[in-house]
Amino acid sequence: MKTVVLIFFLMLGSCISSSAQVVIDTLAIQSELHAIFERDQKTRTSGDSAAFMHYIDSCNLVQVKLLLDKYGWMGRSMIGDKANSALFLVIQHADLETQLMYFPLLQKSAEIGESKFSNAALMQDRILMRQGKKQIYGSQVLNNKATGKPEFYPIEDEKDVNVRRGRIGMSTLEEYAKLFGIEYRLPKE
Repeated sequence: MKTVVLIFFLMLGSCISSSAQVVIDTLAIQSELHAIFERDQKTRTSGDSAAFMHYIDSCNLVQVKLLLDKYGWMGRSMIGDKANSALFLVIQHADLETQLMYFPLLQKSAEIGESKFSNAALMQDRILMRQGKKQIYGSQVLNNKATGKPEFYPIEDEKDVNVRRGRIGMSTLEEYAKLFGIEYRLPKE
């Protein structure tokens, strides 16, 4: 009888310890996120699938939400830079509700060095803009309705924006403006 009880507890212990070990196939996740990254960027850079951008974004979002809900915001040490950037891009291109849901995960990941602070800044600015508030880092650009020319969405404490940008490794706003063909100078006051 003692032998049967001992075997039972050994088997039970083996089952518990094997079920407690979760194996994550990071290579499969990485491969999936690399494909998502390419689809996301192709619609925005090559133009050949721009007409399907909303559909592609929604498909990418379904896949990314499943991963985020299962594993959390996976950092660069787990899945690499490109796959980590794919998580950011898909959520950045999602609706406000989705951004609000996942932004705290990205922010925590950035705080521990597992995601780029600049990505967290871009998402924070996008969220603020969508909420009708001033952005913090000056990352969001809109076309002026009257002139059709690009301009920065209003920035909180604009005179110190380069200080904030510099703290997280972003270029100056003057340099960033050149990417959009904007001539920009910081306000003096």
